[in-house]
Amino acid sequence: MKKIKVFLVDDHDILMDGIEAILKDVANLVVVGKANSVDTAQELIKISVPDLILTDISLGEKSGLDLTKYVKKEYPQIKVMVLSMHDDILNMTNMLKAGASGYLLKNVKNAELHKAIVTVMEGGSYIQDSIASKLKNVSQSTHQHQINNLSAREIEIIRLISKEHTSAEIGKMLFISEHTVETHRKNIWRKTGVKSTIGLLNFAKDHHLLS
Repeated sequence: MKKIKVFLVDDHDILMDGIEAILKDVANLVVVGKANSVDTAQELIKISVPDLILTDISLGEKSGLDLTKYVKKEYPQIKVMVLSMHDDILNMTNMLKAGASGYLLKNVKNAELHKAIVTVMEGGSYIQDSIASKLKNVSQSTHQHQINNLSAREIEIIRLISKEHTSAEIGKMLFISEHTVETHRKNIWRKTGVKSTIGLLNFAKDHHLLS
């Protein structure tokens, strides 16, 4: 069976050695490299080309966020997982938005670490159980904020868009100009963060806006 090649990045060598010792006991994993800075990691990744990078966030002058952005741009096939002591929402959301597929704290149990690696390598994402609720609460809060920001008129237009009416048709039905409808559309895109009609319909379905 092909082993998963793991690369470790942490500015504390003793912690990195400890992680390596843990992973050595897992049959389907092999540590192919270690680095204590982003610059060193970038050089060594070119040589080892791992399947997965386990990185901390605080790495000195450059951060794990810098490394993640670099890896996802230059080696999109390589998975990135965070292994950090930072459990704040800002770091978690920034790393996940940059392309990290998993987020774990350094107090993670060995079994959960292995479970997370397997999940990510199978194409999924993994957030440590003890911090997953934080992200869920933020997500729910964000979605509610998006809904609250929509006016009654905008929700009405979303429903008409879902019925495949054009801006001109919507204008006639609501007794407003086509230009006003287009302005409402732009505001809807901005408030919901969607980028297409399909995205808007999915948003509306998810938030029970369609009647």
